[in-house]
Amino acid sequence: MGPRPMRYLPSLNALRAFEAAARHESFHHAAEELHVTASAISHQVRGLESVLQTTLFLRRTRQVVLTDSGRRLLEGVRDGLDRIGEAVAAVTPRPEDPVLTVSTVPFFASGWLIPRLADFQSRYPAYQVRLETSVDLVDVEQADVDMAIRYLSRPPAANLETRFLFHERLTVVCSPALAERLKTPEDLTGVTHIQTRLRPEGWRAWLTPRGLAHLDDGSGPTFDNDTLALEAVMTGLGVAITHQEIAHPLIASGRLIEPFGAGHVIGLSCYWVSTHRRSRLPKVVAFRDWLLERLADEGLFDAGRPPHR
Repeated sequence: MGPRPMRYLPSLNALRAFEAAARHESFHHAAEELHVTASAISHQVRGLESVLQTTLFLRRTRQVVLTDSGRRLLEGVRDGLDRIGEAVAAVTPRPEDPVLTVSTVPFFASGWLIPRLADFQSRYPAYQVRLETSVDLVDVEQADVDMAIRYLSRPPAANLETRFLFHERLTVVCSPALAERLKTPEDLTGVTHIQTRLRPEGWRAWLTPRGLAHLDDGSGPTFDNDTLALEAVMTGLGVAITHQEIAHPLIASGRLIEPFGAGHVIGLSCYWVSTHRRSRLPKVVAFRDWLLERLADEGLFDAGRPPHR
């Protein structure tokens, strides 16, 4: 295949002046857009007409109107300028959008993530976290989010960038004063069982393996989320079943007690999820690494442990 023949192209400035004048139907408005004088636009267009040996505009008092030749030329010039602009944009580094959109479930957002966000912001002040919460699964390939943190019964789709974080664990917590009365799970009889709307099956999941499902009568007060439920527990209202990752700081500080020991795995696994393209963004990498570090510091990151399948 021989060398491609050289194309003859008029001046790019002349073509830009022609396109702007055709779009505005005015040399004056084209000049304002391109930050030149109207006489400069007129000169560029006359030069283009001379080179092409055709009339591109009919000049009127306050308007210029395309001729048939001008309309045919405009179609190709407009498409060519658009393609040049797209090509230039594709190879030009652009500043990273500082907004970092994270999607997760409400209880993880309010109970774990929000209390720790100040730490992330102090380390990465250039990024602005936008937190979106939903109990519904978000399609990270379609939704306008950079990443999601989700509790799932099976690993995410293989076409996504994922990181297994930890197994969900439910644990019983109470106030230090109430803990003195709770020596064995059977002692939960007669104690108020606090419920959460987003985890209505929590008590049954914890009690059933211990042969105590009959204690789950659902009669206790119900709160919208774990944060409110734990506030009620600390006042001495009763006992609650909660996610160990949410209660961890309160347990570590002694404000809450696990009367029957560490939490019970119930089958769901927590994942960090993103698309392959977004996962390489510096802001996404920064947040993912910060998340893993904080979970590891609190003993919650299940590194090396396979997720449930």
